[in-house]
Amino acid sequence: MKLNIQWKKVLYGIILIVVGIILAALHFIVAGDGIRDFISSIIAVISVLVILVGTYMTLSEIKNCK
Repeated sequence: MKLNIQWKKVLYGIILIVVGIILAALHFIVAGDGIRDFISSIIAVISVLVILVGTYMTLSEIKNCK
């Protein structure tokens, strides 16, 4: 049962990485003028943070599976 919980966390990490990549693509779509640039910047920062959290979750669980 413990193995299933670890693989769920790895899967959640991978899903977070994919969501971060989707947000990065959305960042380029939203870019424009004025307030749209501001919103685009916020989306870019959130994208990077989500990718970092997903990477951390995935790698930490894979490391603990030894």
